[in-house]
Amino acid sequence: MATGVHDARPLAVRVHEQIASEIVSGALKPGTALVQEQVAAQYGVSRTPVRDALALVAMEGLATLVPGSGYVVNNLTAQDVYNVFEVRYHLEQLAMAQAIGRHSPAQLVRLRALIDEFETLEPTDAEEQFRLGKEFHLRLIDPCPNQYLRETLGSIWGHPIQRRITRVYQLGPEHQASIAQAHRDILEALPAGDLETIIRVLGHCHDAGDINPQDLPSRE
Repeated sequence: MATGVHDARPLAVRVHEQIASEIVSGALKPGTALVQEQVAAQYGVSRTPVRDALALVAMEGLATLVPGSGYVVNNLTAQDVYNVFEVRYHLEQLAMAQAIGRHSPAQLVRLRALIDEFETLEPTDAEEQFRLGKEFHLRLIDPCPNQYLRETLGSIWGHPIQRRITRVYQLGPEHQASIAQAHRDILEALPAGDLETIIRVLGHCHDAGDINPQDLPSRE
């Protein structure tokens, strides 16, 4: 499995990363069979790291083990979307309850700059909108003293299912403007310590109601 540079990580981790990336990008379509022997031959590795990698892919919800048939790439469902948004919202509420009143002037300036940059993006650039939105929300909870909570939220934002949602769907200029305004509302509530308003607006930021895999166009 050539990488171009030396990678000291376990082979199973590298194979998992490659498979997950191909599912997220759409190179591996929903319904594609992931047979150990074929995957091993494709990447030039033995079956053992492939077996472990496919188990990780399944744990992440990207594939399902079908007895007698091997693993099959999952479709992205509405339930996947709602589950990710629900967990993000409730954990961010908890983090904000601990972070409120702790933001420095420099942190507030950085949050405002992220909003300004977000508004300049092309409405069709869903991946860059996601990147800046993710950075805004993670910097928003920087003052939270609970390191495990911050790290957990970071892992959710980086989860392959979240990346897959972002890669598959674009929501257009109205959604972009709506999220930018929500971020400004949060920023304005921070100096006053208005946690109630922040939590209400976070509900809009993490609302999966306008992301329905059955209704929105695919970007593949």
